[in-house]
Amino acid sequence: MDLFSHALLPYLLGNFFKRNKQEITAFVIGGIAPDFDLSILWIQYLYPTFFLITHRGLTHSLFFGFFTALIILYLATRDKVKALVRRFVNFEPAITRRTIAFAYVGIIIHLFLDYTTTRGVPLFFPFDVTRYSAEVFFYTDIYLTILSLIIIAILYKMPLQREATTKFLVIFLVIFAALGTVRIMEKTSAEDFFKDQNEQTFPTTSIFDWYVVGDYGDKIKIHEYNELNRTSQYSVTVPKLNITTGGENLDAALHAAGEMPQVKMFEWRAYAVAINASFNNGAWSLEYYDPVQRAMAHDSPAFFRRATSGFGSVKVKVEGDRVIVQ
Repeated sequence: MDLFSHALLPYLLGNFFKRNKQEITAFVIGGIAPDFDLSILWIQYLYPTFFLITHRGLTHSLFFGFFTALIILYLATRDKVKALVRRFVNFEPAITRRTIAFAYVGIIIHLFLDYTTTRGVPLFFPFDVTRYSAEVFFYTDIYLTILSLIIIAILYKMPLQREATTKFLVIFLVIFAALGTVRIMEKTSAEDFFKDQNEQTFPTTSIFDWYVVGDYGDKIKIHEYNELNRTSQYSVTVPKLNITTGGENLDAALHAAGEMPQVKMFEWRAYAVAINASFNNGAWSLEYYDPVQRAMAHDSPAFFRRATSGFGSVKVKVEGDRVIVQ
């Protein structure tokens, strides 16, 4: 979900329940705190690890979310930060037991909103790396983003009135529920169309298009389903392991490559994983890629597909005991 919705919903709820300025500030800070993980992504590039230092990683869990909220709330109380933010919004951060509690409730709301989107969040990390998702909305829903921006712009210009914030809260929740209901109905329709328990259904940026992905052991089937036409307009089948040039010790090479943190992170983020393998000059070249991401880009302009081809894959070279992530 987008940053504006993450900030707006706690703000509206805080005003609806007549919380004071410090509590509402903490509520909003908690609502946006998990997305500060974007500021630490550089760590993953300097020191690759499977500690989920990525967007929607460790900060998007119930455990680390608490400490994230605490850190961001503390930083917000620093004089320089307060002076900077107060130039734009009415801002009153404080650290008390109550504000920490409100910040954590903001975290929970953030996790719930992201749970409704594709690929979801690792709620129970570090105890479990599973990503939990309702697979209802895409990463960012354009309609909710526009709605949130409009409401924020209106609230920014007008004097604060509880009646107005209550109306906007009702509007936001009704539209969120309506869009969610429509998407759930469409998702159910897509699942009924294929009627295969081996397949999963994923939302796209379009409210009417869905991708249905099936894992059949040695191959992956991908279908694009359009609810308006109730047809599958695009489908592709890819092998999970495609060996273009044969060689020896492939299993050992796959095991060695699979232990690399870059590969583990890629597999954790991907919808599905397929591998292209080739053997040349005594070394295995392995390309781990997400066939679903490639399918989603199939109707994009050729220059866009070429420019983004590396974002949905990771390449590894295995030569004897040496493993190099390229």
